[in-house]
Amino acid sequence: MALAWSLCVNGADIENGRIVSDAPWPPLPQWAELDDFTHGYFTQTAYDHARTQTAFDVRDIRYLSDGLTIRGILIRPKRPGSQKWPAIIFNRGGTGDYGRIGNYGVPCKEENDSCLYLVDLLMLAEKGFVVIASDYRFHGPPGKRDEWGGVEVDDILNLFPTLQGMDFVDSTRLYMLGQSRGGTMTYIALKHGAPVRAAAVIAGPSLLSAETRTFIHGDWFLKGNEWFDGAPKVWPDYTHRANEYYQERSGALWPDQINAPILIMHSRTDKLVPVSQALMMAEALQSHDRVYSLVIYGSDSHSLSNNSEDRTRRIVDWFDQYGAHAAPK
Repeated sequence: MALAWSLCVNGADIENGRIVSDAPWPPLPQWAELDDFTHGYFTQTAYDHARTQTAFDVRDIRYLSDGLTIRGILIRPKRPGSQKWPAIIFNRGGTGDYGRIGNYGVPCKEENDSCLYLVDLLMLAEKGFVVIASDYRFHGPPGKRDEWGGVEVDDILNLFPTLQGMDFVDSTRLYMLGQSRGGTMTYIALKHGAPVRAAAVIAGPSLLSAETRTFIHGDWFLKGNEWFDGAPKVWPDYTHRANEYYQERSGALWPDQINAPILIMHSRTDKLVPVSQALMMAEALQSHDRVYSLVIYGSDSHSLSNNSEDRTRRIVDWFDQYGAHAAPK
């Protein structure tokens, strides 16, 4: 895993994290253009506030990662002033082209609700953070070969030099937030030494196995679907190495390698990732005397959209405990 400015690829120095292009992010659609499902994520007031806010620039960036050009999103204050801002790296959910950040010119609706990530991320930014996220490398034609916690973890780690190169970011106050599959990516990034003060995970799988129904809804992870060829086809020599791959992606099996305080959040009624995944991770961290907090909502969706304001408040409070906006407590 890369946590440095440069990498040698085919004899050439590649500057991991260097932004090579920067453009305005496409605007959010009007509230009336959303369907009933996406209306359920936020109130119209909260959505329209995010759509029309003027304090932050939302940028569509391309940055370098292992010799590849990766798409990402950067939310930064329009007038950062002389202060140094804390920053959050957000790790999205989804697989391949499903769950990508942005609307990509298609309607924002139940089948493509990832455009709403922007509203969540702006809610965090307005609490006093620079926010950055990777779209990962597996999309388009290679999207169905998503390694789901393999080489694309570098696309997260290579955002650290991106942030370190920004004069308005305090590189000593960095944090990480992962949602769903992004929670698994967060655990793996922490195992590989991601230099954050604290992290938070929303509905993240923590114990993967061939019994896919124990960590994610359905059997698509093995059999594949329109977005993913399935782990047996993607992971080399799956027949003999399956346990190795699952263990590499199961934070509950190596809590001793996680050294950042973690806030774990989940819904008891999550239909996509069972709440047992949060409970197992908390138990593993407890058994190794790691610092964590566990919040289980009694009834909510996979993304905790019914409690979006409380969810955001808890995340910010957690990061503030570890120095985001004041001395660590």
